[in-house]
Amino acid sequence: MSDQTLEYRLADIAPPRRNYRRWLTHTGLILGGTILGIILIMAVLAPFIAPFNPYEQNLLVRIVPPVWMDGGSWEHPLGTDHLGRDYLSRLLYGAQVSLLIGVGTALISGVIGTTLGILAGYFGGKVDTVITFIITARLSMPVILVALAVVALAGSSLMIVMTVLGLLLWDRFALVIRAATQQIRNADFVTASQVQGCSVFQTLRYEILPNLMNSLVVVATLEMAQAIVLEAALSFLGLGVPAPLPSWGLMIAEGKSFILFDPWLITIPGVLLFALVLGTNLLGDGLRDVTAPEARN
Repeated sequence: MSDQTLEYRLADIAPPRRNYRRWLTHTGLILGGTILGIILIMAVLAPFIAPFNPYEQNLLVRIVPPVWMDGGSWEHPLGTDHLGRDYLSRLLYGAQVSLLIGVGTALISGVIGTTLGILAGYFGGKVDTVITFIITARLSMPVILVALAVVALAGSSLMIVMTVLGLLLWDRFALVIRAATQQIRNADFVTASQVQGCSVFQTLRYEILPNLMNSLVVVATLEMAQAIVLEAALSFLGLGVPAPLPSWGLMIAEGKSFILFDPWLITIPGVLLFALVLGTNLLGDGLRDVTAPEARN
């Protein structure tokens, strides 16, 4: 890299000092990160701390209430379901399913949306027009209905659900990255890269993409939350993650028949699902706040 190019880069995109105190005092960021961290620990340690096999059935102990209710037992602290499976074990393993759905969907949709957004924002003109039309067409499709139709035709499995959601949730990535790319495509360091003879791929890879990472991280957290909710909705409708996988949405669906007499079968996984989505959204909002230009100095 020449001295002239280095001067351009230092003048235009040298990262400002980060206000680390703001990171440590932002309530939403800390709360969201804590919730997400606890659920991540649950998922990682599930094989070591789960008291039972989450798939093991024992009809002799079916519908045992949690330990704080009459008839509860410390052998099954959170009770058992209608097939006698330990609820605590299924909840721990269910964290793995929910996080896998969220991360996998964000990766698939992120690759698609980021690629389209960068191309539209950088080239503009006809390329931007075509990609904008594709984004508009995607926005016109109701996600849940399309996902239901595809899963009903292709069959329900963890991989299919994750792939379908990833192919349907890329529009937010595309819109945000397109706008961000339009803002920096005429920056001096991009012009300097072009003058030096760098290829389009090199310019996009080494000049444009690194300056989009903050936006990508924020959008990814929001898309994770949306994917987790949609997977739970699909599982509740019977077209999501197939039984006997311990999905929190599937656990809610299985417990709906007992809602009048044993509402804890729905309440416990519902609270965990709410906490996971809340934590992911709080983390995304917090990252957006602390990485905003006005918050970096």
